Amino acid sequence: MRGDELKELRHNLRTPINHILGYSEMMMEDAGERGADSMLGELRKIHEAGKHSLALINAALTPVHDQVTDAELSALHEQLGVPVRAILDGTGALGAEGETADVIKIRDAAERLLALCEGVLEAALPGPVLVEPASSPTPVPRNTNAERREGRLLVVDDIEANRDLLSRRLEREGYTVAKAENGAQALDLLRSVDGFDLVLLDIMMPVMDGYQTLEHIKADTALRDIPVIMITALDDIGSVVRCIEMGAEDYLPKPFDPVLLRARIGASLEKKRLRDEEKKQRKVAESLLRNILPAEVAEELREKGSVEPRYFEDVTILFTDFVGFTLSTENLAAEELVQALNRYFTAFDRIVESYKLEKLKTIGDSYMLAGGLPVRSPSHPVDSVLAAFEMTQAVKDLAVNGGIAEWQIRLGIHTGPVIAGVVGIRKFAFDIWGETVNYASRMESSGGPGRINVSERTYSRVKDFFHCEPRGKVVTKDKREVDMFFVNGILPKLLEGADGISPPPAFVRRYRVYFQKDPPAFPAFLAKGAVS
Repeated sequence: MRGDELKELRHNLRTPINHILGYSEMMMEDAGERGADSMLGELRKIHEAGKHSLALINAALTPVHDQVTDAELSALHEQLGVPVRAILDGTGALGAEGETADVIKIRDAAERLLALCEGVLEAALPGPVLVEPASSPTPVPRNTNAERREGRLLVVDDIEANRDLLSRRLEREGYTVAKAENGAQALDLLRSVDGFDLVLLDIMMPVMDGYQTLEHIKADTALRDIPVIMITALDDIGSVVRCIEMGAEDYLPKPFDPVLLRARIGASLEKKRLRDEEKKQRKVAESLLRNILPAEVAEELREKGSVEPRYFEDVTILFTDFVGFTLSTENLAAEELVQALNRYFTAFDRIVESYKLEKLKTIGDSYMLAGGLPVRSPSHPVDSVLAAFEMTQAVKDLAVNGGIAEWQIRLGIHTGPVIAGVVGIRKFAFDIWGETVNYASRMESSGGPGRINVSERTYSRVKDFFHCEPRGKVVTKDKREVDMFFVNGILPKLLEGADGISPPPAFVRRYRVYFQKDPPAFPAFLAKGAVS
């Protein structure tokens, strides 16, 4: 006998040995806790006989040898008869005191081992293979409540006794355990139930074997970070190497040593905990970066370590400023001043997000945002004006609802080209440059309290949606005469059919015609026909 046939025989013989050792170990723990000395003595004999059987199988069918002769198989057959009969005698003695389910499982495993010997190993004349039995182990103490583990584990094995034995061992350690009888069932569980911390996976299974299951787990982005420990009666080095190369965290041969099992599961879970913590910290860092930079820019910075400057030919810039802010700083405590700004700017942040615009920065009491970057969108002038109306209303609402500082707001908007990029290596920020920025700032400083002041270029882009009041030539701070307009509200004809709650149907229709999409949001108070 050689090759795969020998490997399968070794696997089949070691499987019942795994059951004998595993169940007897757990019964020894229970008997020791209860002080059942007579039962403990019989269990030790069973466990010693199981270890003796394993030693015989390992010596005769060692994976180092690629071939076993009929004479060696016959010798193994004869020698295994002694410890297997001792196991059966031990279960008989235990049964006399009251047969339990675990005693029956040990007896069934011994009978299966004996049947395998009869069916497979009877061959040529017997020949001696002398192997010293392994010493009887000290029972592994069960964890106390103080030592109980945390973790959700999935045991995957096609043999019910294997699943039962391993899951009970793990539950004694304090783990939460789920079971699957093949690879396909395991994948269904992993994909439908969140929160698994570790998979203990058998190799030889029907439907989908352990290799295929491991391959699917590691190919799935949602599952690949779950550690997998392969537990199988296959113990040849080729199987070990293949599993590790495919991404398995560790490998344990059956029958497993409970102390080694505990240690390797603990080590795998600790590594997963550290990976999860690292992933969590990375997400926090990325979230902070996205709070500072637009998502697209943050991703480029993360991947490349720098951001290429970009030219945007069509962007709308909005500036806000609080009227009388400088005077307020003299009358408000520092804490109250910061609290007031935080309330207003938090409201502005929510508005900017709802209209899919981009907050750029705050400078003192000034708030700056942009539409049309970094994602280009033809609707940005209209979206920016809608956001400006929301901001004016938010300032009014906060003042009415007990605001610390009852400020009035000026808003200025201009549309044009800009250069955008990230500069510096410390405390960097996404910023924009160009005459458009200066022009938008002049719109704000030349505006009026509670009014939205727009440039002629922005007016040309929004006049089909909003009622605008021409201001004529207005002299700016830099002594330039510039055409400006106050935006007073939605065009009356676009308010037809308005119910005071939803965006007016006529406005939505025109928005769709111009931009091939629905408005991202709409100021509810404008639906009632209110104007500045």
